[in-house]
Amino acid sequence: MHGTEKNSKTDRIYKMWLALLSEGLRADTPVILSEMMGGARAVFEATEKKLEACPYLTEKEKAEIIAGQKRGLPFDKTENWEKLGIGFAAYDDEEYPARLRTVTAPPYALWYRGSLPPEETGCVGIIGARSCSDYGRRSAEYFGRELAVAGIVVISGMAAGVDGISQGACLRSGGKSYGVLGSGPDVIYPRSNGGLYHELIKNGGVLSEFVPGTPAMAANFPRRNRIISALSDIILVIEARARSGTSITVNFALEQGRDVYALPGRVDDPLSAGCNRLIKDGAGVACCAEDIIEELKARLGSGRLLSGRKEVHSGTKFDDTPAPTRKHSAYGSENNLRQKMIRELMQDPCDADGLLMKIRDSGDFADLNIQMLMSELTGMEIEGALACRGGCYFVI
Repeated sequence: MHGTEKNSKTDRIYKMWLALLSEGLRADTPVILSEMMGGARAVFEATEKKLEACPYLTEKEKAEIIAGQKRGLPFDKTENWEKLGIGFAAYDDEEYPARLRTVTAPPYALWYRGSLPPEETGCVGIIGARSCSDYGRRSAEYFGRELAVAGIVVISGMAAGVDGISQGACLRSGGKSYGVLGSGPDVIYPRSNGGLYHELIKNGGVLSEFVPGTPAMAANFPRRNRIISALSDIILVIEARARSGTSITVNFALEQGRDVYALPGRVDDPLSAGCNRLIKDGAGVACCAEDIIEELKARLGSGRLLSGRKEVHSGTKFDDTPAPTRKHSAYGSENNLRQKMIRELMQDPCDADGLLMKIRDSGDFADLNIQMLMSELTGMEIEGALACRGGCYFVI
């Protein structure tokens, strides 16, 4: 076992207390303090004199810990978390992912639903544009499917676009996938990926360093990206603009010694600019799933084997199924809203929240709300004018 504490129910409540306290401390303070003092319980029971004598703590952190001691242990919260099926793993617990212990400022604890990624199986992190093109969608589906068939776990952020599409394809092919969230493990974001969220819990898991109930906030996503890269043996980038959040994950991956692969794209396509730049700077070229699988086998060696069920579909590339006949042309002048939705999605596929923002920003349909928009989207999907993959809507 790692550390000095046993993972008993009594010790668990002290660890949860320290995890809750983490929000008011520097990122690496909880782990350092726990190891320095001999566990979370020792931190909880530390006197003010002992805390004052600790050279590592700032004055603000000392005050946070003292205030936390006065609030007491979170018995009122733990029962509700158990009812929601939320698991908990602290840094010094056996089930805490070993990959995370080696990163800079590892999270003190993880909250999760489902399970945590297996240590013995190869993992590939797939990341990319939320507003992906049809090429990006088909590529994400292809790689998610083929990696699942090879027995490789797919790690991603459950975001709209590439993330959700690749994870959904992995699950539909019988694989396992894990979503790292920028919110608490009980908060579904984006809302359009609610179905994927529940499927991940059944066939993998969702996990977060943020305590249950934490809303999705912009500042949370760069932090969660270091966890995506740390849990992955290889990072695969499928469509990224020249400047995007994808670069944050790539930087973490390189710092953590992970290999980065990128899907090449047209030189005049803004959505491929980031990937083409990565390849120019030395990233591996992902022309097919075999490129990733062979690299992963070389990295894992004999220590950790793939849990593959069968061979990858030899020669299979991207989905070349002919597109259905377009049906959006039937929307005449009497349905201005649907015409507007089609124009926006043809220009830039996106999730429902993004589409609502674009339509409102244009100055049209000021009274439009998310419920009205979702009703229209559902109807257009049924009619075959639109499709949705991983929360990303696009015209077909």
